[in-house]
Amino acid sequence: MENYLTTGQIARQLRISISTLKRWINAEEALPATNKNASGWRLFSGRDLETLKRFKRTKKKNGKRFQTETLTPVLKA
Repeated sequence: MENYLTTGQIARQLRISISTLKRWINAEEALPATNKNASGWRLFSGRDLETLKRFKRTKKKNGKRFQTETLTPVLKA
């Protein structure tokens, strides 16, 4: 039986925040699908960890990209 890791364990190993990991999974579809336990927690396999490591290397190599909303100046009233 394969051991699974939680979101926090994966984030720690990748040295990213949990919110970054969740954003990668939800918005950027770093992983096609994730497993969940009976409580609804996401679980990751060793293969998922390797996929996320490759995804992180690719993101780092391509540089940081900002969303257009992030770059819009805030108008003061």
